[in-house]
Amino acid sequence: MMRLVLTLSVVATVGCSSPCDLRSGLTARAGGGATDCGHAVLGTDASPVDACVVTAFEGGMAFVAQYDRMGADSRVVFGIAGDASGHVTFLLWDGDPSGGSGADAVISGDLCLDPSVDSSSTRDPFVVPPLTCGSTTSLGRTCG
Repeated sequence: MMRLVLTLSVVATVGCSSPCDLRSGLTARAGGGATDCGHAVLGTDASPVDACVVTAFEGGMAFVAQYDRMGADSRVVFGIAGDASGHVTFLLWDGDPSGGSGADAVISGDLCLDPSVDSSSTRDPFVVPPLTCGSTTSLGRTCG
């Protein structure tokens, strides 16, 4: 009996120790064959990533994209996934949600309900995504 308990605890520990991977989370929500619109690195021109997201969304194609965000004390990346049915999910990866004490990364997310293109000329792509939502439903923490 003791061996069985030890085996189960090892399996449970190994199963929970995998790192949170934003790209995998986005791809799972977009579905197979999704267009990879790229990763907008903070301080660079995000317009090619934005254009790809908008084109794919308006064309009813699955897509994924990532945007660096300015984190206070850790690396933060915002991700968008859209599937071929028009469902859009926002995921936020935080490399250290504890504020710098070395905690493992986490991902939290929102379902974007009634998505549409944000055509605001003052939108900062590293703060606001190229798609806006009529409302959102929190997914809470999806990893970590």
